Amino acid sequence: MPNRHKAKNTKKAKAGKPALPDFHPPVEDFKFYVVYWKDIESDPSWRELKEIQASQPAICISTGWLVKQNKDVHVLMSDFNFNKEQKLGEGGSSTVIPTSCVLKLIEINV
Repeated sequence: MPNRHKAKNTKKAKAGKPALPDFHPPVEDFKFYVVYWKDIESDPSWRELKEIQASQPAICISTGWLVKQNKDVHVLMSDFNFNKEQKLGEGGSSTVIPTSCVLKLIEINV
């Protein structure tokens, strides 16, 4: 079937590059980590008892800025933005991992 739609002019005016905030000062209080941790593994299917008994926790990997660490939790934040003062604004994509589930922390120099 022939294309009956005319091509639209999608050329847009070039906008200037946005001024990027300095990356390091807003996050100097936090280090970036790769975190290996174990998580619950569940399976709703019917399986042989031996197979169920052989089940193991899932091993997971998460990355982000370690914004909280104590005897109970490790809290990662993967994303953040800047406020009008070019300071750390809001955080997003957070993950709360029970400290007892953390297997390994690897600090990444950013």
